[in-house]
Amino acid sequence: MNESLNPARRRIVCFGGANMDLHIQSTVPVILHDSNPGKIHTSPGGVMRNIAENCARLGAAPVLLSAVGKDAFGDRIQKDSEAAGIDMSRVYLHPDCPTSCYMAFMDRTGDMLVAANDMRIMDLLPEDYLTSQKDVLQSAAVILCDANPPLERIRQLVDLAGDVPIFADPVSVAKGSKFLEVLDRIWLFKPNLIELQHLSGLPCGTEEEIRTAAASLLDKGLQAIAVSLGSKGCYYADREGRTFFRRLRAVTDMANATGAGDAFTAGLTTAFSRGAAPEDMVDYALACGVLAVQSEDTINKNISDALVRRTIEEYRE
Repeated sequence: MNESLNPARRRIVCFGGANMDLHIQSTVPVILHDSNPGKIHTSPGGVMRNIAENCARLGAAPVLLSAVGKDAFGDRIQKDSEAAGIDMSRVYLHPDCPTSCYMAFMDRTGDMLVAANDMRIMDLLPEDYLTSQKDVLQSAAVILCDANPPLERIRQLVDLAGDVPIFADPVSVAKGSKFLEVLDRIWLFKPNLIELQHLSGLPCGTEEEIRTAAASLLDKGLQAIAVSLGSKGCYYADREGRTFFRRLRAVTDMANATGAGDAFTAGLTTAFSRGAAPEDMVDYALACGVLAVQSEDTINKNISDALVRRTIEEYRE
């Protein structure tokens, strides 16, 4: 058995974005080009940081490889993430660039009017940053990577990983194409339906079309693919010939859908690191998504391994 797949070694190395989220909601009908009274909420965010926090709450040992600035936002991200169980000791502190920030402005009903992000700090990671992390990368059970780092750093990561399996989250249609060059070095790819269609260049309107599009990416060297289908569950396929659609019962009390994808990825990775079979791994990930959408917060602070397992039984169709 490959030592990196030993279920007893549950260190998950997470390489990708960490930022401060600013959510601004107007308390009155919005007047454009004017100052509007509202409520402002700040919290640590970023796709990979959020995935890492979910992994920690599920009982894994995540190590975050990312970058923050030497500023108040960077300090807050580090302190809150450490308190949640993430190893932040290897995060790069950039001396000049500010911490990544995501800002969303909502109207008084909660609908988003506009959003913006500044993640240029990821493009400024030093060339030797990942090289200096070779020890933790090669001792991991799994490495997670999102599409926020520049392609040069992603290339470096797959070269340094050795035989440790890499799970990749494309994040968005615009950014996900970075992984096309290195798919043969990725163990599992986790696109949503829109990302699958864009990256495969094939239609994905029917189950058969989804199978064909996923197979086209497997043909590029992936070991496995798990396509998030929202309320319709997940499609999984791998090079061993296993293919299946899987879903849990629909959630009727949805509070916030924004954290479902991050929770799903964390569930897949954590279950895999413990040696779960593909069907069990997908069920675990789907249950993490169920718990995420039931929380007002992006990350459900109550999520745990025990709660996920109870949710699987409760929502199994």
